[in-house]
Amino acid sequence: MLLVRRDLVTKYAQTMLGPLWFAIQPIVMAIVLSVAINGGAGVATEGVPPFLFNLCSLAPWFYFSQTFGSVGATFVNNADLFQKVYFPRSSVPLAVGLSNLVALAIQTSLFLIVLITYHVSGVWTSHSWRIILIPVLFVELVVFTLGAGLCVASLAARYRDLVHAMQYVLLIAMFASLVFVPLSSLPAHLRWLPWFNPLAVIVENMRSLALNTPAVSAIQSAVSVAISLGLFLVGLLAFERASRTAVDLA
Repeated sequence: MLLVRRDLVTKYAQTMLGPLWFAIQPIVMAIVLSVAINGGAGVATEGVPPFLFNLCSLAPWFYFSQTFGSVGATFVNNADLFQKVYFPRSSVPLAVGLSNLVALAIQTSLFLIVLITYHVSGVWTSHSWRIILIPVLFVELVVFTLGAGLCVASLAARYRDLVHAMQYVLLIAMFASLVFVPLSSLPAHLRWLPWFNPLAVIVENMRSLALNTPAVSAIQSAVSVAISLGLFLVGLLAFERASRTAVDLA
């Protein structure tokens, strides 16, 4: 819990707006995507208002991008701490994953407030009891994100260039994960993406649960869960192995 608290405190230390950034970031990004991608490029949003569509997608995306980046740089960012004190190294990335759940909860709550506002004002309405299943979807999100981050961290312990390349990996991942484009809008030859990218399945299913848009098939969802679990186990084993020599390489 100390590591979780440390991560929360240091993230927005010496900022004027502090935790308000949890809400500002998705709102600004949703506006930019709505204007540039949906308005400018004409990308459809399956009948859902673009701002609402993007705000829904950005909650899981922000969790992934922020957690993946921090976990992937675990050995680089904590080299001094690891050299001074011995403790289970895997507790650091796990603490990052837990602390970022606070931001995920706030950003999901923000989306739900906007969704209710749309319903009450009559601007857009769609009802689905499946919205209560969103927390189940977030379990897979956490498992997949930590798994991917642990794999990168284990490699970055030896190949530090990976830490600098992660910003480009995240940029590509955003396009490949259907954050601002529904699967139905992709050309037929690109609709294989969800078979290999659990994050695309999570984002698409998030919109389906909350906005009643089409979801991926049950088989694709099952494959996504299997890949996420496998990636987490592989990442954890690789991270534990890398932690035995990472301090010597620092």
